Amino acid sequence: MLGDYTSFKRAYSDKSVDLDILTGTASYANVIAAKSASHQIFIQKIILSITTHAADVYTFDDDGAGAVVAAHTDAAAGAGVLSVIEWDFGPAGVALTVGANLDISHSSTGVAKVHIEAYEKLGAVISYLAGASLQ
Repeated sequence: MLGDYTSFKRAYSDKSVDLDILTGTASYANVIAAKSASHQIFIQKIILSITTHAADVYTFDDDGAGAVVAAHTDAAAGAGVLSVIEWDFGPAGVALTVGANLDISHSSTGVAKVHIEAYEKLGAVISYLAGASLQ
């Protein structure tokens, strides 16, 4: 039997992603990109696993007109400490602006792994003249 999270991803387009956040790369643009200006991404869950701590801020944001989706301020911790932070927005998820992408940034030398559960669906009414390119 499928859970609610999987049902949304099967009914629409699954946009889940895993990413390594590395030292020296301050921003990751379009980690999850909308298919077109008429599509909308919904973030269901973000799991941030920090493997190397530093005085760092991890920010997940809507590159459109939306606000920050999630943020975590990390402090330096002892060697070998693993911190796992989870944001759960429920099966329906939190919607990004129609046509917007999800970006990630961090401000320092921390190292982490990120797992994001997300799906995408058509978020704007389109004309039949738009053709199959937007469907």
